[in-house]
Amino acid sequence: MSYTMTFDASHKVGRGGHAKAFFRHIARDADQAAGFTFPQANRNVVPERTKLNVTLVNDGKGGYRRLTSVDGRPPSDEFDDYLQRRLGTVGRALRKDAVLIRGVILQLDPKWFVDHNPDWREAGMNREAFNYTNAALEWARSEFSEENIVGLSVHLDEYNPQLQLLISPVTQDGRLSQKDFFKGPADLKRQHQELREAVAAAGYDVEYRVTERSREHLSSREFQSKADWLRDATSAVAEDLEVSRHRSSQLARRSADLEDRETLLEGRERELDAARVIAEHAAERAEEARRRAHSAGLAAERAREEIELERDRLRRVNQRLESVPAYFDLWLDKTSINGVPVRKRFDVDLIKMRAELKHKVTATTAAPAKQQDEIER
Repeated sequence: MSYTMTFDASHKVGRGGHAKAFFRHIARDADQAAGFTFPQANRNVVPERTKLNVTLVNDGKGGYRRLTSVDGRPPSDEFDDYLQRRLGTVGRALRKDAVLIRGVILQLDPKWFVDHNPDWREAGMNREAFNYTNAALEWARSEFSEENIVGLSVHLDEYNPQLQLLISPVTQDGRLSQKDFFKGPADLKRQHQELREAVAAAGYDVEYRVTERSREHLSSREFQSKADWLRDATSAVAEDLEVSRHRSSQLARRSADLEDRETLLEGRERELDAARVIAEHAAERAEEARRRAHSAGLAAERAREEIELERDRLRRVNQRLESVPAYFDLWLDKTSINGVPVRKRFDVDLIKMRAELKHKVTATTAAPAKQQDEIER
């Protein structure tokens, strides 16, 4: 798998306070270690990882050394000290719009770190990453000359590791002319090509294509603005994703609650169905009892009517018996049949008849009461 190699030469530092602010941005690790803290405009910086950065200044002897605090000043001022010495070699007065520093960023492909140095955020760059970075630095020293490299810093506290170079464009004949080193798109393409060849010679599996950040017309401010926009957009997407996950979790809980409620409702519906069946059966039994009660009421009414009729008949019989003529009563006492007085036989028959009538009336009265008891049960 091949990897890109980024070459960004878009940052231009002019006169005034711009240079000092730029130096403090580049050397923030050295200043922090010395107890100096300055605000950083780059929101991609992770302060907790700044201590992993490696920042060096040109020692004027063909090499580089770490920055130190001189006379209580921030270590980043050493960049300005070297720059002033370098500008002192310029043979003419500087123009107001002169470019003092050209910032150059050389960066290995972020995918390479994922594949070969995934712990760089905690442990820094490994030996292989430093070897490729050194190969890029050697190309820059050859391209821009050793004396023109004011300093450098390997930044590990941003999204991706990158080598930052501070190039002071002083020509061999003592002119300050950044256009002699950055001549335009064609020359930038040539520089990028040679950079890729240099790191490829060191063993880096480079991909020969121009990346967006290698285009000169994209200034560092524009690139930073775009990076900030991408970061904010990514953050917004992450927040939306988190909200979506939260809503999904809520929906899952609500779905589970609904399922529980549906199960509960199903159980209650079954109970209601069973109660409805019981109620229907009870209603049927009540209707049957009502019909039986109605029939019993009719039968009782008929029985009462029959009893009243029988009572009337008995009263009439008793009246007739009580109204027996005197001569008939005398005849009963005097007459005998087969030696048995008729009176005696008459009394026996009368008692028997009355007993039969009493029994009949009792049976007729008891029938409705028995039917009512059965209905009530």
